[in-house]
Amino acid sequence: MEKEFRFLNLSLPARLVLAGGLYALGASLELFLRLPLIVGGVFAVLGWFPLMLKGVSNRPDDQGLEEWRPVTMAEIDRLDDGLRASKKLKAKVFSPRALLIFLIVVPLVIILWIVGAWTGRGDLAFIAFHGAFFSVPALFFGRVSVFVPSDIALKMPCFRVLGSQDLPEGLVLAPYLRFDKDKKGGDVPEDLRFLLEKKRGPADLVGVQLQAAINKGPNGPVPYLYAVVLTKGKDGPSHAAASRLRPRGYEVEAGGDGDYGTVVIRQKTTGTGYHTEPSDCQNLFSLCQAFLLDL
Repeated sequence: MEKEFRFLNLSLPARLVLAGGLYALGASLELFLRLPLIVGGVFAVLGWFPLMLKGVSNRPDDQGLEEWRPVTMAEIDRLDDGLRASKKLKAKVFSPRALLIFLIVVPLVIILWIVGAWTGRGDLAFIAFHGAFFSVPALFFGRVSVFVPSDIALKMPCFRVLGSQDLPEGLVLAPYLRFDKDKKGGDVPEDLRFLLEKKRGPADLVGVQLQAAINKGPNGPVPYLYAVVLTKGKDGPSHAAASRLRPRGYEVEAGGDGDYGTVVIRQKTTGTGYHTEPSDCQNLFSLCQAFLLDL
């Protein structure tokens, strides 16, 4: 991977030579001219500039657009694979090994500095001082930030359950993704939902949309899957049939307007942080299938 540096148009060997020369010059002035350590610090800071890497992140520069498009299940699988890979990379980047190195280097430098100052050992103070300055580029420059879209990652387990179910004859499950755009015009998936449709349903029926919200649970954000029966208007048989539903353990809320009718089917909850587990998602999906087959 090509390294991107913030300053100077130089090759990597030239950068290393320049930085090393500045470090050596500062240390030499201190040793031979008996100058204070701060002089070497100034040259060490100058030596940081050739080695100053840009930070790396996979976070897209989204443009605030919202475009829902139908996709294939294969694209959902690719998105899921990408989320898994990003989580693994994030865990690798922020590994205990990197933290351990930091926790060893920093206390070691501090201990050497204290011991040198306490015992009058100028050589220890010299080593600690320059070791601290020399470690800065390795510890703090060019940090890697791995972005995992939290909302879609939280919702994905719910939709994996839906996509793994066998559908009865006459029903079709269509996945949809909401896309934004990055600065280069590339697609950035930000949300997902599924539409369960009946091949030969009533004229007023659009389908049952399965979507997820993010609730604030006691231990952090959690997904909450619910269903919305979509109809053309509110006066047709599909809207009426959905409004009459009274499944045990669920709440049914009819709404909409003259153009599009909606009937929300969601699990009864006792608080604001309810979490739909995989079994809850499967039960809701079975309820939606039974409703469509009875129309």
